[in-house]
Amino acid sequence: MDLRPMALSVLGTLAVSVCHAGPPTLTLYTFESPPYQMSAQTADGVANVVGETVDTVTCAANQAGWSTNIRLAPQNRAAHSLSRNLIDGYFAIDPSTELDITAKRSDPVSLEKWYLFNTEPGPIPDTARIGVVDGSNEKAWLEANGYNIFLSVSSPSQLPALLRRGRIDAALMDERTMSGLQHMEGTGYNELNAHFLRYAPLYLYMSENFTANNPGFISSFNRYLPGCMEGQITLSAEEDKRIRQLAERLFSELDSMLDLQQAIDAGPRLETLADVLTFDSMWQARAPEKATDLATTILELPGSRTLNAWTLTHPELVTEALLSNNMGTLVAMSQLTSDYWQGDEPKFNAVVSNIRSGLTGLEAMYLSDIRYDASTSRFQVTVSAPVGPITDKLPKGVISLGLDIEEALANSRPH
Repeated sequence: MDLRPMALSVLGTLAVSVCHAGPPTLTLYTFESPPYQMSAQTADGVANVVGETVDTVTCAANQAGWSTNIRLAPQNRAAHSLSRNLIDGYFAIDPSTELDITAKRSDPVSLEKWYLFNTEPGPIPDTARIGVVDGSNEKAWLEANGYNIFLSVSSPSQLPALLRRGRIDAALMDERTMSGLQHMEGTGYNELNAHFLRYAPLYLYMSENFTANNPGFISSFNRYLPGCMEGQITLSAEEDKRIRQLAERLFSELDSMLDLQQAIDAGPRLETLADVLTFDSMWQARAPEKATDLATTILELPGSRTLNAWTLTHPELVTEALLSNNMGTLVAMSQLTSDYWQGDEPKFNAVVSNIRSGLTGLEAMYLSDIRYDASTSRFQVTVSAPVGPITDKLPKGVISLGLDIEEALANSRPH
Protein backbone atom coordinates (compact mmCIF):
# COMPACT_ATOMS: atom_id res chain seq x y z
CA MET A 1 0.00 0.00 0.00
CA ASP A 2 1.38 3.38 -0.99
CA LEU A 3 1.30 5.61 2.13
CA ARG A 4 2.79 8.67 0.45
CA PRO A 5 -0.57 10.37 -0.42
CA MET A 6 -1.73 9.93 3.18
CA ALA A 7 1.57 11.24 4.53
CA LEU A 8 1.46 14.25 2.22
CA SER A 9 -2.13 14.92 3.33
CA VAL A 10 -1.14 14.81 7.01
CA LEU A 11 1.86 17.08 6.37
CA GLY A 12 -0.39 19.49 4.50
CA THR A 13 -2.83 19.60 7.39
CA LEU A 14 0.01 20.22 9.85
CA ALA A 15 1.39 22.98 7.64
CA VAL A 16 -2.00 24.70 7.56
CA SER A 17 -2.30 24.38 11.35
CA VAL A 18 1.14 25.89 11.87
CA CYS A 19 0.39 28.73 9.48
CA HIS A 20 -2.83 29.56 11.32
CA ALA A 21 -1.42 29.17 14.82
CA GLY A 22 -1.39 32.49 16.61
CA PRO A 23 -0.57 33.86 20.03
CA PRO A 24 -2.68 32.75 23.00
CA THR A 25 -5.61 35.02 23.86
CA LEU A 26 -6.27 36.92 27.09
CA THR A 27 -9.91 37.30 28.12
CA LEU A 28 -10.17 40.72 29.76
CA TYR A 29 -12.99 42.80 31.20
CA THR A 30 -13.11 46.57 31.52
CA PHE A 31 -15.90 49.15 31.84
CA GLU A 32 -17.29 52.08 29.85
CA SER A 33 -15.24 55.25 30.47
CA PRO A 34 -14.61 57.41 27.37
CA PRO A 35 -12.05 58.22 26.06
CA TYR A 36 -10.20 55.43 27.87
CA GLN A 37 -12.54 52.49 27.22
CA MET A 38 -15.73 52.61 25.17
CA SER A 39 -17.91 50.59 22.84
CA ALA A 40 -17.65 51.13 19.10
CA GLN A 41 -18.55 49.40 15.87
CA THR A 42 -16.16 48.46 13.11
CA ALA A 43 -16.89 49.34 9.48
CA ASP A 44 -18.63 45.98 9.00
CA GLY A 45 -20.86 46.55 12.05
CA VAL A 46 -19.03 44.32 14.53
CA ALA A 47 -19.09 45.56 18.15
CA ASN A 48 -15.66 46.39 19.52
CA VAL A 49 -14.03 47.97 22.58
CA VAL A 50 -11.71 50.88 21.81
CA GLY A 51 -9.95 53.71 23.62
CA GLU A 52 -6.57 54.89 24.87
CA THR A 53 -6.23 52.44 27.75
CA VAL A 54 -7.48 49.61 25.54
CA ASP A 55 -4.71 50.50 23.07
CA THR A 56 -2.11 50.53 25.87
CA VAL A 57 -3.15 47.16 27.30
CA THR A 58 -3.41 45.56 23.86
CA CYS A 59 0.00 46.94 22.82
CA ALA A 60 1.82 45.66 25.93
CA ALA A 61 0.04 42.30 25.82
CA ASN A 62 0.86 41.84 22.12
CA GLN A 63 4.54 42.58 22.73
CA ALA A 64 4.49 40.13 25.61
CA GLY A 65 3.22 37.49 23.18
CA TRP A 66 -0.55 37.54 23.76
CA SER A 67 -3.60 38.67 21.82
CA THR A 68 -6.58 40.15 23.66
CA ASN A 69 -10.34 39.63 23.76
CA ILE A 70 -11.71 42.67 25.63
CA ARG A 71 -15.32 43.09 26.70
CA LEU A 72 -17.20 45.73 28.68
CA ALA A 73 -18.89 44.70 31.93
CA PRO A 74 -20.27 46.39 35.06
CA GLN A 75 -17.44 46.88 37.53
CA ASN A 76 -18.99 44.77 40.29
CA ARG A 77 -19.49 41.86 37.88
CA ALA A 78 -15.96 42.23 36.50
CA ALA A 79 -14.42 42.12 39.98
CA HIS A 80 -16.55 39.06 40.86
CA SER A 81 -15.55 37.29 37.64
CA LEU A 82 -11.87 37.98 38.32
CA SER A 83 -11.99 36.67 41.88
CA ARG A 84 -13.77 33.51 40.64
CA ASN A 85 -11.14 32.99 37.89
CA LEU A 86 -13.82 33.27 35.22
CA ILE A 87 -11.68 35.75 33.23
CA ASP A 88 -7.94 36.26 32.86
CA GLY A 89 -7.84 39.92 33.82
CA TYR A 90 -9.67 43.16 34.57
CA PHE A 91 -8.65 46.80 33.97
CA ALA A 92 -8.56 49.84 34.56
CA ILE A 93 -9.10 50.00 38.30
CA ASP A 94 -7.79 51.64 41.44
CA PRO A 95 -5.66 49.49 43.77
CA SER A 96 -7.92 47.09 45.65
CA THR A 97 -6.97 45.51 48.98
CA GLU A 98 -9.50 42.77 48.31
CA LEU A 99 -8.21 41.98 44.82
CA ASP A 100 -4.57 42.18 45.93
CA ILE A 101 -5.19 39.06 48.01
CA THR A 102 -6.20 36.85 45.09
CA ALA A 103 -4.96 38.61 41.93
CA LYS A 104 -1.70 40.05 40.58
CA ARG A 105 -1.49 43.75 39.76
CA SER A 106 0.52 45.25 36.89
CA ASP A 107 2.17 48.66 36.79
CA PRO A 108 -0.35 51.44 35.97
CA VAL A 109 -1.97 51.19 32.54
CA SER A 110 -3.64 54.61 32.74
CA LEU A 111 -3.61 57.83 34.73
CA GLU A 112 -6.82 59.75 35.32
CA LYS A 113 -7.21 63.28 36.67
CA TRP A 114 -10.01 63.40 39.21
CA TYR A 115 -11.80 66.68 39.79
CA LEU A 116 -14.72 67.74 41.95
CA PHE A 117 -17.13 69.74 39.79
CA ASN A 118 -19.69 72.21 41.13
CA THR A 119 -21.82 75.12 39.94
CA GLU A 120 -20.93 77.63 42.67
CA PRO A 121 -17.66 79.62 42.76
CA GLY A 122 -15.28 79.16 45.65
CA PRO A 123 -14.11 76.07 47.58
CA ILE A 124 -16.32 73.04 48.07
CA PRO A 125 -17.39 72.69 51.74
CA ASP A 126 -16.77 69.50 53.71
CA THR A 127 -20.54 69.08 54.05
CA ALA A 128 -21.10 69.05 50.27
CA ARG A 129 -23.53 66.48 48.87
CA ILE A 130 -21.27 64.48 46.54
CA GLY A 131 -22.54 62.54 43.55
CA VAL A 132 -20.59 59.75 41.88
CA VAL A 133 -21.08 56.89 39.41
CA ASP A 134 -22.11 53.66 41.14
CA GLY A 135 -19.41 50.97 41.11
CA SER A 136 -16.78 53.42 39.86
CA ASN A 137 -13.17 53.82 40.96
CA GLU A 138 -14.14 57.25 42.29
CA LYS A 139 -16.86 55.79 44.52
CA ALA A 140 -14.52 53.11 45.89
CA TRP A 141 -11.87 55.73 46.66
CA LEU A 142 -14.34 58.06 48.40
CA GLU A 143 -15.61 55.20 50.57
CA ALA A 144 -12.09 54.04 51.42
CA ASN A 145 -11.11 57.56 52.47
CA GLY A 146 -14.11 58.26 54.70
CA TYR A 147 -16.11 60.58 52.44
CA ASN A 148 -19.90 60.61 52.60
CA ILE A 149 -21.51 59.84 49.24
CA PHE A 150 -24.88 61.51 48.87
CA LEU A 151 -25.97 59.97 45.57
CA SER A 152 -24.77 57.21 43.23
CA VAL A 153 -25.93 57.16 39.61
CA SER A 154 -25.68 54.63 36.83
CA SER A 155 -24.13 56.90 34.15
CA PRO A 156 -21.60 59.78 34.16
CA SER A 157 -23.93 61.85 31.93
CA GLN A 158 -26.43 62.09 34.81
CA LEU A 159 -24.09 64.00 37.12
CA PRO A 160 -23.94 67.38 35.28
CA ALA A 161 -27.73 67.43 35.04
CA LEU A 162 -28.06 66.73 38.77
CA LEU A 163 -25.61 69.56 39.49
CA ARG A 164 -27.64 72.02 37.41
CA ARG A 165 -30.88 71.02 39.15
CA GLY A 166 -29.28 71.38 42.59
CA ARG A 167 -29.78 67.72 43.52
CA ILE A 168 -26.10 67.43 44.42
CA ASP A 169 -23.47 70.02 45.37
CA ALA A 170 -20.47 68.37 43.72
CA ALA A 171 -19.66 65.54 41.32
CA LEU A 172 -16.43 63.55 41.36
CA MET A 173 -15.28 62.47 37.91
CA ASP A 174 -12.26 62.17 35.65
CA GLU A 175 -11.59 65.51 33.96
CA ARG A 176 -11.47 64.07 30.43
CA THR A 177 -14.64 62.05 30.95
CA MET A 178 -16.46 65.20 32.03
CA SER A 179 -14.90 67.14 29.16
CA GLY A 180 -16.23 64.55 26.73
CA LEU A 181 -19.73 65.20 28.02
CA GLN A 182 -19.63 68.79 26.82
CA HIS A 183 -20.40 67.49 23.33
CA MET A 184 -23.70 66.12 24.60
CA GLU A 185 -26.56 68.60 24.37
CA GLY A 186 -27.51 70.23 27.64
CA THR A 187 -24.68 68.96 29.85
CA GLY A 188 -23.70 72.46 30.91
CA TYR A 189 -20.07 71.41 31.26
CA ASN A 190 -18.74 74.89 30.51
CA GLU A 191 -20.74 76.31 33.41
CA LEU A 192 -19.06 74.05 35.98
CA ASN A 193 -16.14 74.90 38.24
CA ALA A 194 -13.40 72.27 38.50
CA HIS A 195 -11.37 71.56 41.66
CA PHE A 196 -8.42 69.17 41.24
CA LEU A 197 -8.51 66.30 43.75
CA ARG A 198 -5.93 63.70 42.73
CA TYR A 199 -4.18 61.83 39.97
CA ALA A 200 -5.50 58.28 39.94
CA PRO A 201 -3.23 55.53 38.56
CA LEU A 202 -5.30 52.62 37.28
CA TYR A 203 -4.11 49.04 36.91
CA LEU A 204 -4.58 45.70 35.20
CA TYR A 205 -5.30 42.82 37.57
CA MET A 206 -4.64 39.25 36.41
CA SER A 207 -6.47 36.32 38.00
CA GLU A 208 -4.90 33.90 40.44
CA ASN A 209 -5.20 30.94 38.05
CA PHE A 210 -3.70 32.87 35.13
CA THR A 211 -0.68 34.13 37.07
CA ALA A 212 -0.07 30.65 38.51
CA ASN A 213 0.02 29.21 34.99
CA ASN A 214 1.88 32.18 33.45
CA PRO A 215 4.22 33.50 36.16
CA GLY A 216 6.32 35.59 33.76
CA PHE A 217 3.48 37.51 32.13
CA ILE A 218 3.22 40.49 34.49
CA SER A 219 6.95 41.27 34.42
CA SER A 220 6.98 41.03 30.62
CA PHE A 221 3.81 43.14 30.32
CA ASN A 222 5.29 45.80 32.64
CA ARG A 223 8.48 45.93 30.58
CA TYR A 224 6.56 47.01 27.48
CA LEU A 225 4.10 49.37 29.20
CA PRO A 226 6.22 52.58 29.11
CA GLY A 227 6.63 52.44 25.35
CA CYS A 228 2.95 51.64 24.85
CA MET A 229 1.86 54.55 27.08
CA GLU A 230 4.27 57.09 25.61
CA GLY A 231 2.60 60.36 24.65
CA GLN A 232 -0.81 59.37 26.04
CA ILE A 233 -0.46 61.09 29.43
CA THR A 234 0.03 64.79 28.79
CA LEU A 235 -0.35 68.01 30.73
CA SER A 236 -3.13 70.44 29.93
CA ALA A 237 -2.16 74.00 28.99
CA GLU A 238 -3.07 75.23 32.48
CA GLU A 239 -1.12 72.42 34.17
CA ASP A 240 1.89 73.09 31.92
CA LYS A 241 1.83 76.76 32.93
CA ARG A 242 1.60 75.97 36.65
CA ILE A 243 4.43 73.41 36.57
CA ARG A 244 6.71 75.84 34.71
CA GLN A 245 6.04 78.54 37.29
CA LEU A 246 6.80 76.07 40.09
CA ALA A 247 10.00 74.97 38.32
CA GLU A 248 11.18 78.57 38.06
CA ARG A 249 10.82 78.93 41.84
CA LEU A 250 12.67 75.67 42.45
CA PHE A 251 15.53 76.55 40.10
CA SER A 252 15.88 79.96 41.78
CA GLU A 253 15.90 78.35 45.22
CA LEU A 254 18.51 75.80 44.18
CA ASP A 255 20.68 78.44 42.53
CA SER A 256 20.79 80.36 45.82
CA MET A 257 22.12 77.27 47.63
CA LEU A 258 24.63 75.97 45.08
CA ASP A 259 26.93 77.70 42.60
CA LEU A 260 25.91 75.55 39.64
CA GLN A 261 28.66 76.83 37.33
CA GLN A 262 31.31 76.10 39.94
CA ALA A 263 29.84 72.61 40.45
CA ILE A 264 30.15 71.98 36.70
CA ASP A 265 33.80 73.04 36.74
CA ALA A 266 34.48 70.79 39.76
CA GLY A 267 32.93 67.70 38.18
CA PRO A 268 34.70 65.05 36.09
CA ARG A 269 34.90 65.48 32.34
CA LEU A 270 35.71 62.93 29.66
CA GLU A 271 37.29 64.14 26.44
CA THR A 272 35.80 61.87 23.78
CA LEU A 273 32.36 60.47 22.98
CA ALA A 274 33.89 57.00 22.81
CA ASP A 275 34.98 57.32 26.45
CA VAL A 276 31.57 58.67 27.41
CA LEU A 277 29.78 55.71 25.82
CA THR A 278 32.17 53.22 27.44
CA PHE A 279 31.69 54.64 30.94
CA ASP A 280 27.94 54.99 30.37
CA SER A 281 27.68 51.32 29.41
CA MET A 282 29.52 50.24 32.57
CA TRP A 283 27.39 52.61 34.66
CA GLN A 284 24.09 51.24 33.31
CA ALA A 285 25.23 47.64 33.78
CA ARG A 286 25.71 48.19 37.53
CA ALA A 287 23.07 50.79 38.45
CA PRO A 288 20.93 51.00 40.47
CA GLU A 289 22.24 48.18 42.67
CA LYS A 290 25.87 49.28 42.67
CA ALA A 291 27.83 52.38 41.72
CA THR A 292 30.88 52.39 39.45
CA ASP A 293 34.05 54.13 40.65
CA LEU A 294 33.08 57.16 38.54
CA ALA A 295 29.58 57.25 40.03
CA THR A 296 31.01 57.01 43.55
CA THR A 297 33.38 59.90 42.81
CA ILE A 298 30.50 62.06 41.59
CA LEU A 299 28.28 61.20 44.55
CA GLU A 300 31.01 62.29 46.96
CA LEU A 301 31.47 65.73 45.37
CA PRO A 302 30.21 68.80 47.32
CA GLY A 303 27.80 69.59 44.48
CA SER A 304 26.12 66.19 44.78
CA ARG A 305 25.92 66.46 48.56
CA THR A 306 24.23 69.85 48.23
CA LEU A 307 21.77 68.53 45.63
CA ASN A 308 20.92 65.64 47.93
CA ALA A 309 20.42 67.94 50.93
CA TRP A 310 18.22 70.25 48.88
CA THR A 311 15.97 67.45 47.57
CA LEU A 312 15.44 66.33 51.17
CA THR A 313 13.82 69.72 51.85
CA HIS A 314 11.18 68.74 49.25
CA PRO A 315 10.84 65.01 50.02
CA GLU A 316 7.47 64.40 48.34
CA LEU A 317 7.91 66.83 45.45
CA VAL A 318 11.48 66.49 44.07
CA THR A 319 12.42 62.92 43.18
CA GLU A 320 15.91 63.69 41.83
CA ALA A 321 18.23 66.52 40.80
CA LEU A 322 20.90 66.11 38.12
CA LEU A 323 23.55 68.51 36.85
CA SER A 324 25.38 67.83 33.58
CA ASN A 325 28.07 69.69 31.62
CA ASN A 326 27.89 70.78 27.98
CA MET A 327 28.73 67.25 26.83
CA GLY A 328 25.66 65.95 28.64
CA THR A 329 27.68 63.95 31.16
CA LEU A 330 26.87 64.08 34.87
CA VAL A 331 28.92 66.27 37.19
CA ALA A 332 26.60 66.16 40.23
CA MET A 333 23.50 64.18 41.26
CA SER A 334 21.28 63.93 44.30
CA GLN A 335 21.33 60.12 44.14
CA LEU A 336 22.61 57.36 41.88
CA THR A 337 20.83 57.56 38.56
CA SER A 338 20.35 54.88 35.91
CA ASP A 339 22.81 56.31 33.39
CA TYR A 340 25.81 58.62 33.16
CA TRP A 341 25.27 60.27 29.78
CA GLN A 342 22.27 62.58 29.57
CA GLY A 343 23.25 63.92 26.16
CA ASP A 344 21.05 61.46 24.26
CA GLU A 345 17.91 62.29 26.29
CA PRO A 346 15.22 64.96 25.81
CA LYS A 347 15.96 66.60 29.16
CA PHE A 348 19.32 67.69 27.69
CA ASN A 349 18.66 67.79 23.95
CA ALA A 350 15.41 69.76 24.19
CA VAL A 351 17.14 72.52 26.16
CA VAL A 352 19.92 72.70 23.56
CA SER A 353 17.33 72.75 20.76
CA ASN A 354 15.46 75.60 22.45
CA ILE A 355 18.69 77.60 22.74
CA ARG A 356 19.47 77.03 19.07
CA SER A 357 15.97 78.33 18.31
CA GLY A 358 16.91 81.62 19.98
CA LEU A 359 15.51 81.07 23.48
CA THR A 360 17.60 82.01 26.51
CA GLY A 361 17.52 81.46 30.25
CA LEU A 362 14.35 79.91 31.65
CA GLU A 363 12.63 80.52 28.31
CA ALA A 364 14.65 77.51 27.11
CA MET A 365 13.18 75.29 29.83
CA TYR A 366 12.07 71.78 28.87
CA LEU A 367 9.03 70.13 30.47
CA SER A 368 8.38 66.47 29.71
CA ASP A 369 5.14 64.55 29.44
CA ILE A 370 4.04 62.56 32.47
CA ARG A 371 5.76 59.18 32.83
CA TYR A 372 5.61 56.35 35.37
CA ASP A 373 8.77 55.59 37.31
CA ALA A 374 8.60 51.94 38.37
CA SER A 375 11.55 52.33 40.79
CA THR A 376 9.63 54.86 42.91
CA SER A 377 6.07 53.83 41.92
CA ARG A 378 5.31 57.46 41.13
CA PHE A 379 4.19 59.47 38.13
CA GLN A 380 6.70 62.17 37.32
CA VAL A 381 7.61 64.99 35.00
CA THR A 382 11.13 66.21 34.23
CA VAL A 383 12.02 69.90 34.04
CA SER A 384 15.39 71.06 32.68
CA ALA A 385 16.99 74.49 32.26
CA PRO A 386 20.32 75.79 30.93
CA VAL A 387 23.14 76.81 33.27
CA GLY A 388 25.81 79.45 32.61
CA PRO A 389 26.87 81.28 29.46
CA ILE A 390 26.12 80.05 25.94
CA THR A 391 29.15 79.10 23.82
CA ASP A 392 28.74 77.86 20.25
CA LYS A 393 24.98 77.54 20.95
CA LEU A 394 25.65 75.21 23.89
CA PRO A 395 25.02 76.10 27.55
CA LYS A 396 27.76 75.51 30.09
CA GLY A 397 25.48 72.85 31.52
CA VAL A 398 21.92 71.71 32.19
CA ILE A 399 20.14 71.28 35.53
CA SER A 400 17.30 68.70 35.57
CA LEU A 401 14.70 67.98 38.25
CA GLY A 402 12.31 65.07 38.56
CA LEU A 403 8.97 66.17 40.07
CA ASP A 404 6.15 64.05 41.42
CA ILE A 405 3.25 65.27 39.28
CA GLU A 406 0.54 65.10 41.94
CA GLU A 407 2.68 66.96 44.47
CA ALA A 408 3.76 69.43 41.80
CA LEU A 409 0.17 70.37 40.99
CA ALA A 410 -0.72 70.57 44.68
CA ASN A 411 2.27 72.91 45.26
CA SER A 412 1.38 75.06 42.26
CA ARG A 413 -2.36 75.32 42.94
CA PRO A 414 -3.69 78.85 42.34
CA HIS A 415 -4.53 80.75 45.53
